[in-house]
Amino acid sequence: MFNLFLAVSPEIFIINATFILLIHGVVFSTSKKDDYPPLVSNVGWLGLLSVLITLLLLAAGAPLLTIAHLFWNNFFRRDNFTYFCQILLLLSTAGTISMCFDSFEKERFDASEFIVLIPLPTRSMLLMIPAHDLIAMYLAIELQSLCFYVIAASKRKSEFSTEAGSKYLILGAFPSGILLFG
Repeated sequence: MFNLFLAVSPEIFIINATFILLIHGVVFSTSKKDDYPPLVSNVGWLGLLSVLITLLLLAAGAPLLTIAHLFWNNFFRRDNFTYFCQILLLLSTAGTISMCFDSFEKERFDASEFIVLIPLPTRSMLLMIPAHDLIAMYLAIELQSLCFYVIAASKRKSEFSTEAGSKYLILGAFPSGILLFG
């Protein structure tokens, strides 16, 4: 049982870290005591730290490859290629978060929620890479696309961003419905 938990601990950690980042951003961005500080850099560094800790947890779980090969009723399958892809994904996510700092500085974009929206699709991709069943892959893709709908419409004052988000939602709902109902 402990080996099973270690095999999925990176996914569990990144989910919990994302929720803690969201709570941290909401509490401190609405705090009158702290004079409503812009938390983009603070939440960004914490998000980068959570991705790197997830990478370490994934590397620590790699020796359990032979023990936890199949788990959760064949929904997920781990092998060396899935670990390589997950490590590559986490490194690219860390690079994306580090590139966001310069972009936010140039755009004067003070929304800490945007940084929180980067680890959420990463969690879904971490679940999609070892997916061995079509249901598990479908659920991971849907969890990922929900985050991308919000990212597409993240600039609240831009008409183009709102239009892009609503079009993306509508165009994503039709294939999902067709895939589910045939």
